[in-house]
Amino acid sequence: MFRRLIELWKTSDLLSVAYEKAEEMFSQAYQMFDYALRVLIEKEKEKEDIYKKDQELNALEIDIRRKILEHLSINPSQDINPALTLISLIKDIERIGDYSKNVIELAHRYPEPLSGEYIENIRKIEKKVKKGFELTEEALRQGDKEKGKAVMETHAAIARECELLMEKIIADSSLSTHLAIIYVLLVRYLKRISAHVKNVASSVVNPFPQLDYKPVELEKRDRES
Repeated sequence: MFRRLIELWKTSDLLSVAYEKAEEMFSQAYQMFDYALRVLIEKEKEKEDIYKKDQELNALEIDIRRKILEHLSINPSQDINPALTLISLIKDIERIGDYSKNVIELAHRYPEPLSGEYIENIRKIEKKVKKGFELTEEALRQGDKEKGKAVMETHAAIARECELLMEKIIADSSLSTHLAIIYVLLVRYLKRISAHVKNVASSVVNPFPQLDYKPVELEKRDRES
């Protein structure tokens, strides 16, 4: 299905440019995510303005919407599935930018170094989320359904891991309230960013009506297990 969408995008100059810009958006959102975590956890000096980056992401989203609208006005009889899929995809990418901005805001509220068991666990989750970004980028470029499915399955495991870690942090009376809030919010943001990456990956796997949800075969497998 997604390979067919790529073919349709390439038949229209406007949709082709819109799709290229969507890939650019996803790459920039990944860079924002990576940068925000370095600032918070590694206390890297802020050399970039995350708010400006977020505005650039928003501008790309608006530009893509404009191109999609222009395409549909010129070609009203064409299949609108590619346009609807792109609109859904870029909204999830824009949300990744918002959550990356939230991570930077945590760094502003807790400038002290972060270390210890919880940070080690958080970094393990971070590594899995980054792998999801990389697989999703490949899935989008190649129209690879199996890579998209892998991201969707991995997110389910990440979400469970995040929930368990948040429960553990909340129950830890040795943590200061301030630090516990920072940890819980960070884990929550990682979970949400992973969910939006999963939603982007779902565009390679599912038809438009089922975007963001598990493929039918995965739902069936989970019910039977």
